[in-house]
Amino acid sequence: MDAKAAQLDQEVARAVARWRDTVRALRRGGPAALAELLGVEPDADTSLAEIGNPLTPFRRVSSRATFLTLARRDEGIGAAFGLPGSAAVPILGADGATPISLADAMLAPDPLSQALAGWVQHLTLERVLFDDRLRLAEAWHAPVASIDAGAVRSAGSQGGPARGKATAMVSAREALLGLLGATRADARRSWADALVEAALSIAEAARVEAERRDEAARVLGVDPAAAPLDLPCDPPEAALHIAASLLERSAALVEPARSWEVALDRAVARDAADGWPARLTRRWVEDLFRPGGVAEGLTLDLGPLPRAWGASSFARALGRFGAALAEASAPRSAPFALVRVPFDLRRARRAALFAGLPADPVFYARVLGLGGGRARDQARIVARAQLLTLRLDAARMRLLHGRRVGLPGHPLLLPRREATGHFEEETRQAIGAPIPGVLAGIVPDLSPGASLPLLGALLAVRDRRQLIDRFDDDWFRNPRAAEAIRDEDSVFPSAPGLLAPAAPRLAPSAADLEEGLSLLLAHLSELG
Repeated sequence: MDAKAAQLDQEVARAVARWRDTVRALRRGGPAALAELLGVEPDADTSLAEIGNPLTPFRRVSSRATFLTLARRDEGIGAAFGLPGSAAVPILGADGATPISLADAMLAPDPLSQALAGWVQHLTLERVLFDDRLRLAEAWHAPVASIDAGAVRSAGSQGGPARGKATAMVSAREALLGLLGATRADARRSWADALVEAALSIAEAARVEAERRDEAARVLGVDPAAAPLDLPCDPPEAALHIAASLLERSAALVEPARSWEVALDRAVARDAADGWPARLTRRWVEDLFRPGGVAEGLTLDLGPLPRAWGASSFARALGRFGAALAEASAPRSAPFALVRVPFDLRRARRAALFAGLPADPVFYARVLGLGGGRARDQARIVARAQLLTLRLDAARMRLLHGRRVGLPGHPLLLPRREATGHFEEETRQAIGAPIPGVLAGIVPDLSPGASLPLLGALLAVRDRRQLIDRFDDDWFRNPRAAEAIRDEDSVFPSAPGLLAPAAPRLAPSAADLEEGLSLLLAHLSELG
């Protein structure tokens, strides 16, 4: 690799690290948390304009000029950065009528140039849209909705208003966490009403961000409807067809719900309560896999663990472990852009593999010490809860990318009345009750990358079957299985995988996804 290309790759790696820290801070505490991360004194007088764009120092890898240079017709992809020549990638010409297609770049003989182009595309959009993302985060964390303190406390919800007050103002984030943590119907209703009230202030910010993202992609030279980076499937339409198939073939397993908040509560799997520790900690998660040694010698970044509301919370924590394992196992010697992508299906696949353990009776028997009957009962509860989540993931994919198969399109880019009808029908079909249209883009999240969980889950079902066939049903404690997983994740992306015909980062085919869906439905049938 030429020195110029190596330098560009290193700059991308540094920019990505900074951006991930930024996203975590915004999710955790909004602009105030980001101000703290950047060393700006967070107070009531700190305006959005005073919080610097974290990607500004990395403008060379987050600009249209670099993106177009990487895709320049006359020099081949990336020739100006010391990258080998390759097939030209069409970009928008002077007439603005010829859209770029990064899918075409997949045919290029130089994979690094295509990988760098994808990262520069992603980072450029995030830099340009930073102010919009900041406004959206501010709306999520602003205390704008009122909630009755007595109703929430009587239900035993976590968080909520301070004692001694009849009502309190809460943010949309607090309302969503309160809704998911509520254990009684009256509390769930109170939190749901608060979330809808708070959503009114988020809806406009979310719509503006979606519109500007769509326009920014076009200005950059990327057609958002062609080969999207966040829908890694070959062809992309196959992912949408499998989403529709999942919704149709698993419909009989989903009962209609009285309301959308009741439907979401089913996905928490509170009834599968036996055997779990009182507290969900990093040590507990890591100790589970110590016998197999799958993380031996690695430093895993699990991030903040979810609150322990039900079995699904523990499953999510195990998913964090799987994602962190994939990240830490990636080849160290290869260029950053070749082993990591903006929307990493490899991470999603490993996250789903480990998150799926609580849907397996063997896990409860071998790890939590439950008897056979109770182990199967809890696995069934969690499997049904995860199916509900996957169905909502299928709806998210259809809402984000449905225009490719004739659906109306992203609800935040549609006229409001059409958007409401489309969103409510898709969510009703997914979970058994419509989520209010005002929550479009809020619950569920419709940001780029929302299609990955479904794809990762279907591929992970295939991985699980192959691991069981090779290493028995307690593969998660088998050192040889751990070695196979580590070996696959450390293989250079273009090489064949050890557990599957293709390496985890490569785009799956329609046949791959169909096999995963069939195995998933068979597993649900076995559990009863």
